[in-house]
Amino acid sequence: MIPRGETENFQNAFEGSDYRAGAIAISFYSGFWAYSGWSYLNFLVGELVEPNKNLPRAIMISMTLVIVTYLIANVAYLGVLSPGEMLQSPAVAVTFGERTMGIMAWLMPVLIALSVTGTMNGTALSMSRLFFVGAQNKQFPTFMSMIDMKRMTPSPSLLVILLLTMLYVSSKDIFFLIEMEGFGFASVLTMVFAGQVYLRYKEPSIPRPIRVHIALPISLFLISLGIVILTFYQKPKESFMALGLVAIGLFLYFIGTWKQKPKEITDKINSFNILIQKLLIVIPPDNADEVDWE
Repeated sequence: MIPRGETENFQNAFEGSDYRAGAIAISFYSGFWAYSGWSYLNFLVGELVEPNKNLPRAIMISMTLVIVTYLIANVAYLGVLSPGEMLQSPAVAVTFGERTMGIMAWLMPVLIALSVTGTMNGTALSMSRLFFVGAQNKQFPTFMSMIDMKRMTPSPSLLVILLLTMLYVSSKDIFFLIEMEGFGFASVLTMVFAGQVYLRYKEPSIPRPIRVHIALPISLFLISLGIVILTFYQKPKESFMALGLVAIGLFLYFIGTWKQKPKEITDKINSFNILIQKLLIVIPPDNADEVDWE
């Protein structure tokens, strides 16, 4: 349609947009949501071959492919649908398919389902490892560090992810979830980048197999901090809720890393872990070699 000269949708395409700083900051969260897959690669470093080489390669290759694909897809959407039609559509890709694919329009929902399945698979693979390793480091409850006796998979952490997912999908406002998750993500990124800059000066001799110029984390810290501050101004309710969740996480972290717990609390934690082991048939990974697989 574009080569035929049907480009009227590209004329004044951004008319009516909100250019306020707070609105632009919030728009970043949709970008976080769409492109956040790059960060999941870091959780699988322990399972990568030559991670020092392959992790940067994987991030660069995947990000380049996804950015180019997303941009081409959005240009295609705008070539067929007006900005108003895109905003009113419950699913832009489905509406695009109905306009362009004729009797094959049914194929678009199938492709979307395959994409969602791929996202779910990648998220389950990476996030379960995050919970699993965190529990091994005493930053999560111990039962999350256990693995299935037969399949050698971190089934307790996968079950926790399932329960959290069911809780999130109970919300009817997807944009509220995106904004709240985006703010939490930006807040954590701000702390992470600040920590990188601090450690670069405080512990300059720490081995760093993957090293970037100090200007990169400084720049990303300032950008993330600016997004967080502007979001507080634009969306205070969502911001405080997300910050509250982060604060609860910090509280649980200190509880989990509390070494001198009273015996009553320790006994209850041990009883709960034993219950989970019996229900899910899981064991600590250190004991996997002791199992009689026959």
